[in-house]
Amino acid sequence: MVKRYLDEISLKDAVDIVRKTPAVVGSREMNLLDACGHILAQSIYAKYSVPEVPTAAMDGFAVLAKETESASDQTPVTLTNFDRVNTGNVVKKGFDAVIKIEDTWFVDDDPKEIVIRKNVNPGSYIRPPGEDIRKGQLILPAGAKILPFNIGAIASYGITSIKVKRICIGIIPTGSELITPGTQPAPGQVVESNTLMAEAYLRQFGVDVIRYPPVTDNRVLIRGALEKAADTCDIVIISAGSSAGTKDFTASVISELGKLLFHGLAMKPARPAMFGIVNKKPVFGVPGYPLAAQSVLRILVAELLESWGWTGPEKKTIPVVLGSTVASEGGIDEFSLYAAAKIGGRYTAIPLSRGSSVQMAGIRSNIIVHIPLGVEGYEAGETVDAVLQVPEEELEQTVLIAGVYDPALDRLAEKCMLEGIKIRLGPASGVAALMLLRKGACHLASVAAEDDCTFCGDEYTAKTFGQLNVVTKKEITDKKVERVLALAAEI
Repeated sequence: MVKRYLDEISLKDAVDIVRKTPAVVGSREMNLLDACGHILAQSIYAKYSVPEVPTAAMDGFAVLAKETESASDQTPVTLTNFDRVNTGNVVKKGFDAVIKIEDTWFVDDDPKEIVIRKNVNPGSYIRPPGEDIRKGQLILPAGAKILPFNIGAIASYGITSIKVKRICIGIIPTGSELITPGTQPAPGQVVESNTLMAEAYLRQFGVDVIRYPPVTDNRVLIRGALEKAADTCDIVIISAGSSAGTKDFTASVISELGKLLFHGLAMKPARPAMFGIVNKKPVFGVPGYPLAAQSVLRILVAELLESWGWTGPEKKTIPVVLGSTVASEGGIDEFSLYAAAKIGGRYTAIPLSRGSSVQMAGIRSNIIVHIPLGVEGYEAGETVDAVLQVPEEELEQTVLIAGVYDPALDRLAEKCMLEGIKIRLGPASGVAALMLLRKGACHLASVAAEDDCTFCGDEYTAKTFGQLNVVTKKEITDKKVERVLALAAEI
C-alpha cells in the first residue's frame, strides 16, 4: 500500500508543541573573549574591589580638604602639604581630596608650594574603594547574555574565564545523491549545502554545531547516525528524507527510537517538516529543498531556541505595498520571498519565485511576506506586514528592477554596489514589468529590445541596455535611479 502524505497540523499547533519541549542545556568553561554572545550558566562575582584603594579621579594635587576652607578668588591660600597625582594614582594616607591642576598655581615656579583660589570638600575628585564594584558583588546573574561591551568590565573585575550554558546542535544530512561542495554535480547529484546554511544560521544564536558526514538513504545507517547524535547533542536536525517517498526514512526512524510528535505542517514551504523526541532530545526532520529547510530553521528551530533563552537575529517587520496579486491555498500558512525597495516614500515589493528549490530567490529577496492560515491571498496595491531579512536602511539604497534578465544587469549590479546602491531584480514578463512600473511598484522595467514600450505613455522613456530596453519615467526625482542609469550607459 502506498503511504499517503502526512498528518498535517497547523503552524500554530506545531509552534506550541515545540515551545513546550523541556530545555536540555549543558555548560562549559570558556575563555572570556570566546564567551561573548553566550549565556551565563553560573553567576559571576567580582574577585576584588574596584578600585581597591582611594584613587584620583582627576590630574592635580592630593590635599587635606580642611586646609583649603578659606581659599577664594579674594583670599588665595598657599599650600605646602600636597602630593602631585594623575588620574588613577593612589591617594596617599593623610590626604582626603584632590584639587584639579587647572585650579592651582606654583609660587614663583617653586614645586614645593602651590596657590589655590578654590576650596574643596573631603572626597572631592577621589574614587573611594569599591566605587565601581566591591569584592564579592554580583557582576552578572546566571542567564544573562555576555555582550561585547561587558567583556572589558568583567576582565577588570578579575574574571578571565566563565561557565556558560551550552547547546550543541547536531545536523545529519541524508541522501545517496549528495556530494561535497566544490564538486560539480553530475545528473541526479546534489551539492550538500543545506547543513552549511543551517550551521551559519544557528551560530547566530551562540550555539555549538556539529555537522555530521552525509548518510545514504539506508534506514539502518540513518538510525545509527540519529542514535549517535542524540547521545552527543542537545538538539538534532535531520536534513532531507522527511517526505513520503520510498527512500524517506526519517519519520520511521524517529518513531522507532523515540516519539514522533508531528509529521506534516499546513505550511508552505516545508510541508513535510516533522518533530519528535529521541533520548529526551528534540529532533527536527527538515525537508531537503533549501527554501523549505530555511523556513523550518527560521520558524520552528528558532522558536525552540528562544523558548530556552537563546536569541538570534532580530525579527523586524515593516509595511509594504504589494506590486502584484498573490494567491494562497487558504488552508495553510505560506511564506513568500519578495524583493522590496523604498519608492516614493513607501516600501514596495514584487514577488520572486515560490519554488522551494530555487535558492537564487533567497539571495534576491530582502523581505518575507506571510500569508496566514485562512487568508487566500492579497490584492495588488494592498499593504501588508513583511519580515525584514536585511537592515531597513538598505531598502532606502535599493533600486528595484522588474522584468527579463540579461547579463548586462549583472555588470550593472556590480558597478552599483561599488557606489553603495543595491540592485534587486524581480522576474517578470515584459508586459508585467511595464505594468509594475506604471503602478510605481519598481524603479525600472527591463524588457526585450524588440518589445513595444509605447503603451507605457508619454511620461516614460526607454533606453537600450545590452539586449534590453530599460524603461523609466522621463521625470526622474530619485538620484539613485539617475545614477543607475548613468552607470548603465557606461557598460
